[in-house]
Amino acid sequence: MNAPQRRDVAYFDGLSAYLQGGIEQVKGWIEPISAVYIAHLSLEQVRLGLVGDVAEIGVHHGRLFLLLANATTSSETAHAIDVFGDQEKNVDQSGHGDRAVFERNVRHFAPTANVNIIQESSLDLGKTGFMDSKIRMFSIDGGHTAAITCNDLQVAEKCLVDGGIVILDDVLNPHWLGVVSGLAEYVRTGGTLVPFAVSPNKVYLTTNIDHAQKYRGLMTRAFPLSQEKVDIEFFGSSVDYYGYHAYYEPNGATGVRRQRDDLQREVDGLKASLDETNKKLAGN
Repeated sequence: MNAPQRRDVAYFDGLSAYLQGGIEQVKGWIEPISAVYIAHLSLEQVRLGLVGDVAEIGVHHGRLFLLLANATTSSETAHAIDVFGDQEKNVDQSGHGDRAVFERNVRHFAPTANVNIIQESSLDLGKTGFMDSKIRMFSIDGGHTAAITCNDLQVAEKCLVDGGIVILDDVLNPHWLGVVSGLAEYVRTGGTLVPFAVSPNKVYLTTNIDHAQKYRGLMTRAFPLSQEKVDIEFFGSSVDYYGYHAYYEPNGATGVRRQRDDLQREVDGLKASLDETNKKLAGN
């Protein structure tokens, strides 16, 4: 797999600017701390050489979508799926996206991203060419009924590349219990996505247990201060919960605190290397 081209390093400057100021200007409901976690996971995918587009079902005005779009490389496309003005297809009235506002936000906050807008219900994506897409990060925040949630998870599973991530919104929101019911139905009917983490209003899933363990490790190393609980039983898997911590807020990871965190990661890496060397010596 190819590493991102040099020009893509500067490309991610838009992501930092969006997290530090733009996200608060876009109407929507994602918690800023969850946005930081999502951005980190997306950039880790790029760093590891994972190739694929990004997508969101239910973009509204683009608050989360713009984060995904700004975390793409120049060879990737960000797919925005929403019924927008076709509100007769919005069966549970879980959102009312405005396409004109969304397009204006894309022009302003993600002007260099390759964006593909699909104005359609996620139940009818088979009519479009989207199902041939290869997606590495897929946000689901569309219809909040059990049937639509189950459908959207199945769509994501079919499109996801190996090691891709699905971000499911409102699973534990008491106002939208159709979402957790839809996740249960997805699991009951043979869905293969594996959950690995939970953050405020988001659940994260990936393609298999091995990748789930890899992402759990990445999150543990990157966000030790906000890891509130580990090994929580969740639909037959173990997940870790990441809550709020000021250090990881969009404007918080600077100066001495960032240096301290980087040094701690270096110490942890050296300790792991030393432990491995000691094991080898003990075996001789």
